Amino acid sequence: MNTDNPIDHYLFPLSGGMQDLQNGVKLNEDTYEVYVNDNFVGHKTLKNAGEKLSDVDDFLRIQGIHHFSSSLEGDHYIIKTNEDSENLSDALSVYFNNR
Repeated sequence: MNTDNPIDHYLFPLSGGMQDLQNGVKLNEDTYEVYVNDNFVGHKTLKNAGEKLSDVDDFLRIQGIHHFSSSLEGDHYIIKTNEDSENLSDALSVYFNNR
């Protein structure tokens, strides 16, 4: 009687796989839909491990826009403001088109 496990004879390609996940290596790009006061303004794609959604907030502050709040709901990044939402949306359009 043969007690060998037939699965033991197959080779599975291991190119990091679980090891990459355990080490926190980014395997895919994450894309988020960005909204200002419930209006879609663009997509933010995190292309490398150094990028984060708060980069959007940092950009707005550099542009002199400070009166807003942001939150993540699933794959939607929601920015709320009681100030000039059109100016904020325009700034984000420039940001998304130049990234």
